Amino acid sequence: MLPLAPWLAWVIPFLGSLFVPAFFKAGKRVGEVYSVAVAFLAAAFSLSMIPDVYGGKYSQVIRVPWIPLGGDRFIEASLLVDPLSVLMASIATGIGSLIVLYSVGYMAHEEGLPRYYFYMLFFIGGMTLLVMSENLLMLYIGWEIVGLCSYGLISFYNKKPEANHAGIKAFVTTRIGDASMLVGILILFALFGTFSYGHLSESIAEGLRTGAVSASFLVIPLLLLFGGAVGKSAQFPLHVWLPDAMEGPTPVSALIHAATMVKAGVYLVARMIYTVIPFEEFPPVLFADWYLVVATLAGFTAFFAATMGLVSNDIKRVIAYSTISQLGLMLAALGMGSETGLFGGTFHLLSHSIFKALLFLAAGAVIHAVHTNNLDEMGGLRKSMPITFWTSTVGILSLSGVPLFSGFWSKDLVIESSLQAPNIPVYLFITGASILTVAYSLRWLYKVFLAPPSNGHHNHVHEAPKVMTIPLIILAALSVFIGVTGPFFEEEFHHYLGLHGEIGVSLTTYASTAAILALGGGLGYLYYLGGVRDPAAVRQSGLGAGLHKLLENRYYIDAFYYRVFVNGLDRLGSIIYRFIEVKVIDGFNYFLSRATVAFVQVFRSIQTGESNINISGLILGLAILLLLLLRVFFGVS
Repeated sequence: MLPLAPWLAWVIPFLGSLFVPAFFKAGKRVGEVYSVAVAFLAAAFSLSMIPDVYGGKYSQVIRVPWIPLGGDRFIEASLLVDPLSVLMASIATGIGSLIVLYSVGYMAHEEGLPRYYFYMLFFIGGMTLLVMSENLLMLYIGWEIVGLCSYGLISFYNKKPEANHAGIKAFVTTRIGDASMLVGILILFALFGTFSYGHLSESIAEGLRTGAVSASFLVIPLLLLFGGAVGKSAQFPLHVWLPDAMEGPTPVSALIHAATMVKAGVYLVARMIYTVIPFEEFPPVLFADWYLVVATLAGFTAFFAATMGLVSNDIKRVIAYSTISQLGLMLAALGMGSETGLFGGTFHLLSHSIFKALLFLAAGAVIHAVHTNNLDEMGGLRKSMPITFWTSTVGILSLSGVPLFSGFWSKDLVIESSLQAPNIPVYLFITGASILTVAYSLRWLYKVFLAPPSNGHHNHVHEAPKVMTIPLIILAALSVFIGVTGPFFEEEFHHYLGLHGEIGVSLTTYASTAAILALGGGLGYLYYLGGVRDPAAVRQSGLGAGLHKLLENRYYIDAFYYRVFVNGLDRLGSIIYRFIEVKVIDGFNYFLSRATVAFVQVFRSIQTGESNINISGLILGLAILLLLLLRVFFGVS
């Protein structure tokens, strides 16, 4: 590895972000070149660590004293260099650097570029810190940094009320999960006196052996940590922020969905399984409730989000619902508590990072050309944007799990893990989500590129500039490479992670994949590619209209949240305000005024208005005052 790579992989984008405004003052092009150079330099340091951890042969913990606890005790700043951390750092910086390069073309005519590139580099640095950390405290710092950056970037177009609202929605919603996660971290620290993954694993093992701690109790902090993953990885019921996050610039969407924020939740669960409660040492039956919650909630989310992807007409929101669904597949596989699930979830994380970045950047190229997000206002772009079309096709085939493309191999392992468990409800959720994925992916491809052009639109559409198409070509090539080399890449990646069990896919899984492609592809052909049935006819039928309205309104979950937690709290706040203002503050003021009036009324009767009485009272008062002075100063009694 390059010298100090574990530190510099995240320090370089961190510190580099601080100098972005200064370089932009020297010129727009200077600032852009500087930002791209910083991102690629961070990627070089991350990628340089891969040979050192290949095959699990190298796992280094770097510790330095950080926060004194008294005496010789410190909370340490510690980094972990192992296959999982290096993989995630390489994704964050590698794909992140391609997205920053793409931004040069996409954001060329936007205002506020110093702010944009500052947040992008800071975001990459925060995510890399999160995944390189060897303790929960440093991970949590990185966790909050990516949350802050997501707020700044989602609401980048701060003159648009929708963008500001989306940024606040993302920030507030993920805070719920973050609060849960923080409580879980503090419980573990209170129990074991450490934030370190390695020390936690050792302490848990010792506690279970001696009976000092029970596995059933440990499920509580583990579920609280999973709450953080639910928020960051947009799982039900905290999924509502992610579709609205599409208000940010498209490269931001790609960075959040492919390389950084939403993968943090998947990484956290994987890190717990790889390091803190590895199933080789802690049989999954010990934490069966935790695994069951993770798998079931994630499997349900995968299907639930896929249904909404069927009806969205925003080019980016369709991919956003896909992200929620695919994150559900990864977490469901991890929740199986097996090596197949662990490997399948991690493999799908890698392949998804590539093809989802590809799809978002392709969507950005289309938006850049046609200046709309509405799928109904697109169509006919295949000839005018050939590079974007063919790279998008690679992304769609990978997302759908078509053989010889990357998603096929990783998705099969996810399905296989649910069959091995066996967990039939999760298997049904996964297969149902996968069928819908093929259908809405083909719908997306058809409406953007293959449908007849919308009226009076795209007369002068042309391909995106090279600075935008080069990242598309690189990402498409990676997806094809993983797909074509399939079994070889799978074996090598399995070896890279240091896993040693047998990894195989049963005939049942292959049959499931064939059925998924047949059913999903059939729906896509029937309603879109083949034009056999008119989708509008379904939407206008009785049952179809009701179902379409339900999906279009996101199952009314957003409406429920707004009514209860926004409007409801506003009304509650108004009631509380009126009670405090009217009953307490105004009531106290009126009480004082009435008491003052009553007090004055008591003494008012002695005021007659006659001068003789007034003068007599004045003389009497002076006499009393004089006697008091004589007593005090001269002792006269």
